[in-house]
Amino acid sequence: MAYRDQPLGELALSIPRASALFRQYDMDYCCGGKQTLARAAARHDVDIDIIEAQLAQLAEQPIEKDWRA
Repeated sequence: MAYRDQPLGELALSIPRASALFRQYDMDYCCGGKQTLARAAARHDVDIDIIEAQLAQLAEQPIEKDWRA
């Protein structure tokens, strides 16, 4: 799945532990959560392919608890 055109805030909600990954790269997924992954990666000089692969790995991991419910 392509994540690059999705907002950081939506990714943080839909992928467990994505918020921890964004913090690792100093990407604002809260107040700046409307920016896309591609824009955030470009602003922080992060390889978009690498972070997309990391998000894909996180998305495949089982959810311990659905906090949206």
